[in-house]
Amino acid sequence: MSYSSQGVVEKGKVMPGDVLATIEEFLPGEGVYVDPVKGFIRAAAPGVAYLDMSRRIAYVKPHKKPQTPGPGSEVAALVTGVRGDLVVAEVYGVVRLSPKPAWLYELPSPYSAAIPISHIADEYIKNIEDYYRIGDWILAKIVSRTPPFTLSTVEPRYGVVYAICSRCGAVMEFQSERSMKCPKCGNVEKRKVSIHAKSRHLRIRLVRNLVIYRS
Repeated sequence: MSYSSQGVVEKGKVMPGDVLATIEEFLPGEGVYVDPVKGFIRAAAPGVAYLDMSRRIAYVKPHKKPQTPGPGSEVAALVTGVRGDLVVAEVYGVVRLSPKPAWLYELPSPYSAAIPISHIADEYIKNIEDYYRIGDWILAKIVSRTPPFTLSTVEPRYGVVYAICSRCGAVMEFQSERSMKCPKCGNVEKRKVSIHAKSRHLRIRLVRNLVIYRS
């Protein structure tokens, strides 16, 4: 931690979600967001955190690095459409799944993407809705160079990590790599489920759009 002549404290490098201060002590500035549950001001992007002691403002100067994923990038995406031979999705952030799941960064805005039926699973697919449904959050790998991206979920680590029960609206839980179960009403639905859906290490946070925790 270092001080400048203008009364600004440099707190060092931060990642999305890191705590800078509390809302009782500081106001949120650029590059941060307020956690209303715990009352913390958290970093919204990777960068260097600062506390302006005179104006009582906490802010982050983001790292200047490309925020566009490419081939091989592992991403968190939202399923927005299901057609006869195609799953339509929006890519919201980049993750790392090995050696253990970690959230890297949220994209400035979502990228359009699609999963062709041949990239969904390593098996014959009769009905895509037995694998993905609108509103599912999935982990996937980008296999094309430019947006709209082509995604693949063939490997076991890719697939659904968050789904809503079609009967009662509760968050469903991992049952197997091909099904999820509602803990509230007992409804079982078919999905192509990521093996990380049951991981204690998986935590996906989207600052600008919504927040999902899975632990």
